[in-house]
Formats: sequence, structure tokens, C-alpha cells
Amino acid sequence: MNTNDHSSFSHWQPHRPPNYPPRPFVQEDTLKSELVQIERKSFMLILKENPRGRFLRISEEVNGKRNAIIIPSTGLAEFKKLLDEMVKADKGIVAKSEPATPPVPAASEVVAKPVKRTMSEAARAKISAALKLRWAKIKSAGK
Repeated sequence: MNTNDHSSFSHWQPHRPPNYPPRPFVQEDTLKSELVQIERKSFMLILKENPRGRFLRISEEVNGKRNAIIIPSTGLAEFKKLLDEMVKADKGIVAKSEPATPPVPAASEVVAKPVKRTMSEAARAKISAALKLRWAKIKSAGK
């Protein structure tokens, strides 16, 4: 379970049985650390080592709250491989926010011109009457 599974971090506590003694302090040595700024987000990558082994901690601080994931060094190569695949996939997928390039019609295809649509007088009168009625209701509710 990672820390992003919780909606509120201020009340989150690790699942521990009641009256369980606190975890003992474990000395961690920092081997390398880097800070990377991506758009408006700051990520801290810290390679650490403790008696249980080496690990990479990736953390992000948002509004004074820190979210982190920890990857054991034995999984770093697999993590990098998956991250490389995600970068490759990102480059090959058109973003939904980017408009897709419309296909260019062949010279032999006839391209229809857009039809100018106008609203009939009856439709305009109907909309106008509905707006006047709505405005009257708003004015009477405000009194």
C-alpha cells in the first residue's frame, strides 16, 4: 500500500495492534540525493542504506505534507525498465487535450461547404419568452 491510498494524511497512522511498542530507531545513511522540479512539483530522490539494505525513497511535499514511496534496491532495475516503457508509451500516445490532426481529404474527394443555419423567428420568440419568464421568477424570488 502506498501513501496515496489515503485521503487524509494528518490522521493516518500505520496499522498496528493496540499497545504495540513503537518501532526502534534505525540508522539510515544517505548515499545520494537529488531534487528535481517538474512544472510546479518538487520531487526528492534519496538513495539510502540501513542494516536491512539499500533503497530509493521518492518523496513529494505538498502543502506541508509529504508523500513518499520506497523502492528496495533489488527492484530498481525493474522499476527503471517500467518507467522507460511509460516514457516510450507517453511519446506514442496522442494526449486527449491535443486535437487530433484531421485526415487530409484526397483531391478526388468533394469537400462540402458548411451550411449556414439560421434560427426561425418562431424559435427566437419561444426562447425570448422563456428567458423573460425565468427573469421574472428570479426577480420575484429576490424580493
